[in-house]
Amino acid sequence: MTFDVKESEIVEAVYESNHTWVSVEAKLNYELDPTILFHITEDCAGDRFYFKKNDNETSFFGYHAITRFKNDFENKQSIFREWEKYKNDIELIHPNSDKHHLKICGGFQFSTHKSGDEWREFGINHFILPEVLVTMEQGYTYITYTVKSDQFEINTFVSIIDKLTQTDIYPDFEIGDIKRIEDIYKDEWRDLVKDTIDILDENKKIVLARKRLIIFDKQIKIPYILKKASQGEHNSYLFILESQDSVFFSQTPEQLMEINDEILSTKAVAGTIKRTHQDELDNENIQAFLNDEKNLNEHRFVVESILNDISPYVEDVAYNEEPQILTNDHLYHLYTKIKGQLKYESYIGLLDNLHPTPALGGYPKVEALEYIEQNEFGTRGLYGAPVGYIDMYDNCEFIVAIRSMLIKNNQATLYAGCGIVSDSDADSEVEETAVKFNPMMKALGVEEYE
Repeated sequence: MTFDVKESEIVEAVYESNHTWVSVEAKLNYELDPTILFHITEDCAGDRFYFKKNDNETSFFGYHAITRFKNDFENKQSIFREWEKYKNDIELIHPNSDKHHLKICGGFQFSTHKSGDEWREFGINHFILPEVLVTMEQGYTYITYTVKSDQFEINTFVSIIDKLTQTDIYPDFEIGDIKRIEDIYKDEWRDLVKDTIDILDENKKIVLARKRLIIFDKQIKIPYILKKASQGEHNSYLFILESQDSVFFSQTPEQLMEINDEILSTKAVAGTIKRTHQDELDNENIQAFLNDEKNLNEHRFVVESILNDISPYVEDVAYNEEPQILTNDHLYHLYTKIKGQLKYESYIGLLDNLHPTPALGGYPKVEALEYIEQNEFGTRGLYGAPVGYIDMYDNCEFIVAIRSMLIKNNQATLYAGCGIVSDSDADSEVEETAVKFNPMMKALGVEEYE
């Protein structure tokens, strides 16, 4: 467990730089534990983020914002443009690796028209450029320190590494006792589902979400829920974004889009059944699932919509004609992988085109979104929204934050939704959303609730 900061190389490169900012890196030959990183940086609470990919090979943790790209603009392209200008004045110094790991991380709220007080601390668009970024990748850790060139001190960088590599740290892996659990507007939501079914024909779909409130007798600790979440849902992404007293936490199976070396990858995920962990029964259910017209139609909506949304930006599109099974700890989903070569260097309009997919909003898109904003109880904020990162090389990945919760001190508001179509059943949809609460319930240490 050693590392070489390569101090002389870094100092010389900083001295020769003519950029306003420098971003320097050191490499460790082992991975750091994100739960310990949250514990160590508790003095920066309210100013941190964490992202773990669903391949379980890459994750990163950032703290102390140098700047926040934050606004209430309707389109998401403003963040890309602001970052493009900013990154061009950063000198990248990384003597231990071929690429530099610096990136911004954050999210765009689900709706640009409707927000609520509980989401006020995030703003509609909210991304962080961190002073310190810690990237865990295939057994190694890269510690990235970004600062103004004339303020760089190698001793400060070394002290940051020393702080982050402490070994005598014991995170708080305890949770308080539950004071209250409440399904917010559950009966009213069931009635809304019934009313929605009545107005839909076979060519329409509307996604409706509901909330559950859990209040503890003490503050919820991020290391605790991160450790609990990491023990399950191994095929899911993990995402945490803090802003002042608010923490958004998501453990989601669904990718919205990824750009890597000018290749777009995306997935259509729609259609859900429960997993029982009884192999024979699960296999029978999967076969029935793959032939169920309701779920197949719902999935087809999403695939066709995504193909239409990406068509102006990509060529040579490839995808599997029949849906595959995406397996999570609690659920099975139908999913289709889609890939294509970007036509143009700029892809920043893609996000506005893609989100929300019919799996998140419905179909037709504009009509479904208007219905949600007028009829759904409360606001979604970052629930179901695109969250992710943009790096220094115009690569990015955005996931959609389903299976998520908003944490404020000792209370957590959980979110779950499902697609309503003309042959839906309101009681079944209530049951499906209850199952979708489970990942967040388990992260909070709540094992059973009816």
